[in-house]
Amino acid sequence: MANTLSHLPHILNVESGRNKYDPVHSIFEVYFTLPAAIQSQFKTEELLLTEQVTKVSGLDALQKTTEAGEQKFFGVTVSYLQPTLDTTAASLAMTFNLNLRNVTDNFVLRVFRAWENLSYNLADGTRSIKTGYISDNLRIAEANRNGDIWRSYIFHNIMLTKVDGLDELNYEDKEARVLNVELRCDYWDDETA
Repeated sequence: MANTLSHLPHILNVESGRNKYDPVHSIFEVYFTLPAAIQSQFKTEELLLTEQVTKVSGLDALQKTTEAGEQKFFGVTVSYLQPTLDTTAASLAMTFNLNLRNVTDNFVLRVFRAWENLSYNLADGTRSIKTGYISDNLRIAEANRNGDIWRSYIFHNIMLTKVDGLDELNYEDKEARVLNVELRCDYWDDETA
């Protein structure tokens, strides 16, 4: 009797299994460049932000296509692609771990609070123009399990548009607190190895 276990079709007939293709996992790093106005104040924290990012969303904005439109003729629908996109901008959302350095220094929050204050400082009403509140670039690199980068995105002229996640205090919550941040940019470079 032949050993049928050595001829499983999901191994022998599937090229990805037979050739040991590695699946894509969420292995990534985010490299920040803060706005010039706060870079010198947060040089150390700029590097530490990379370690605190746990989630990034909004990357589907990089694969945009025009939406479908339609016309009606005698009750019949004819579909076509719209001539323009709804938006060409990308809005990214990130989640950060919050940690206290030196017992009381919530450094992630301090960085984003200072960045927020560049656009509109609630304490004194000061504002700055776009060259003052944007970051030159933000890089996200995706890698395989060995750390080889297979895709890299570089976003340019990054604006901070939202900081939240600190709205509620709850003794019943067992999870560590996080900070949610939203960023927006108008253009980027997308490189796949």
